[in-house]
Amino acid sequence: MSEIASAPTTYRRRALTVEDERKREDAERKRRERAERKASGLPDPRELDRALVDAIRDAPLTGARGPGGRTHPHGVHVEGLVRRAAHALQRRGYLPAATVPALFARISRDTVA
Repeated sequence: MSEIASAPTTYRRRALTVEDERKREDAERKRRERAERKASGLPDPRELDRALVDAIRDAPLTGARGPGGRTHPHGVHVEGLVRRAAHALQRRGYLPAATVPALFARISRDTVA
């Protein structure tokens, strides 16, 4: 064996870089935001995404309600999807008054940019 392979290694704590500090601050900020959303009864963005995906997945099976209450078997309307997703979030315990605005905000933020 060589001396390099048999030498004990010493571990030193590396100094935090600017990037490490930024990542830590971002993580703390996100934790605070999640806690604030939870305290106010607003759904987490992941919950919003899951509710929207479930609503989109289930929409073709039952059709979608359009204006005037007509059902279109091959059409999907945003209003019907948001309504279905809002009901799913409310069944999970989120506030009814917060779900629809949060869903519309999530959709517009993801599609406008």
